[in-house]
Amino acid sequence: MKTRYSVALLIETSNSYARGLLHGIRGYVRAHGGWSIYMNEQSRGQSAPTWLNHWHGDGVIARIETEQIAQVLVERNLPTIDLSAARHVPSFPYVETDDREIARAAAEHLLGRGFKHLAYCGDRRFTWSNHRREYFREYVEQAGRELFLHETKVRRGDWQVEQRRLVDWLRELPKPLGVMACYDIRGREVLEACRAAGIAVPYEVAVIGVDDDELICDLSDPPLSSVIPNAHRTGYEAAEMLDRMMAGAEVPTGAHLIPPLGIAVRQSSDILAID
Repeated sequence: MKTRYSVALLIETSNSYARGLLHGIRGYVRAHGGWSIYMNEQSRGQSAPTWLNHWHGDGVIARIETEQIAQVLVERNLPTIDLSAARHVPSFPYVETDDREIARAAAEHLLGRGFKHLAYCGDRRFTWSNHRREYFREYVEQAGRELFLHETKVRRGDWQVEQRRLVDWLRELPKPLGVMACYDIRGREVLEACRAAGIAVPYEVAVIGVDDDELICDLSDPPLSSVIPNAHRTGYEAAEMLDRMMAGAEVPTGAHLIPPLGIAVRQSSDILAID
């Protein structure tokens, strides 16, 4: 009879990508059985729950995005799979979306629509945003195009200051312009800045985000195009790896990268940039 493992999930429920990871984990558990799940409702970067310090479980799947969570998990010394690009604990195996392939998909989408001027709008707080910026830069430069960059420099709560910076940046850039945003929330902010600047989307500026968060994309005006990560497969394969670790098998500690599914094309980039 298969052992019933106790598994803690330290994954936020506050965004579409993380919920996709949870759906993938659920898919594995339903297919193979044998887990009791422990989890909290939490947000990105939240502290490790206090119950984890005295929890007697068998394994953990976590988005390790702070040193505090990393320290707690190292001290617990349980089989652990990391789902964050931050890599606070390099000794843990990790499964993550392939940022190079995400950047390639966005670059090919914008270049394929004829844009000669490309830009990236990121957030330096996040490792995955920095990776996507550099990979996007690589593809744009390979195509012989110049890349314009904008990064968040203010606290996320001070949206009015950041919007003014975005408006000034967008007004100065040559048009028509294709913009990759590091994720959908940033893409929506770019669209709002275009509205404030009186810039027509997608005729002057086309925008594509990442995550295909349906609610955020459809609340954007116009609706936001987005690269679709395979979050379900990422969660499923993380669960499969943890299952093997808890059974005593060796699992490589390197990266296990999952390519995106494609692009959800919506009005924000549905145009050809032609003379």
